Amino acid sequence: MRIRRLRGMIKEFFTENVSYKLVSLFIALILWTTILGRRDFIYSRTIDLDFRASPGFSVVAQPEQVRLRVSGTRSSLRRFMEATASQSLLIDLTSRGPSVIEMNVPLDKIDIPLGVKVLSVRPSVIRAEIVPLKPSTPEGP
Repeated sequence: MRIRRLRGMIKEFFTENVSYKLVSLFIALILWTTILGRRDFIYSRTIDLDFRASPGFSVVAQPEQVRLRVSGTRSSLRRFMEATASQSLLIDLTSRGPSVIEMNVPLDKIDIPLGVKVLSVRPSVIRAEIVPLKPSTPEGP
């Protein structure tokens, strides 16, 4: 008696609302393949460095460019490429006098969209030397 009732419950479990169960299984399979099939891509971008110094001073810097290596989905990397297409990184040194400065690349000044992860920055340290401009001397006879 119990076995018959148990069989009936199992049969009812699988045969009741079959259409709902098939639809939910189909949605679950789509979600599963979408999430497992998502790939992150890697992209490298060279960004120019722009240095700003006080009037009467000049900046001699190494390097003049940094190479950013980022990863993300195709759409987020597309937004990153569009945002940094003509972007150069401005480093303001107007508050500094003549000196040699070593600093990390200021990633907070680069427009990095949501979904993009910075993997590496080469070189990670910028070395800049602030030197006074030499006054031009008129050439005489």
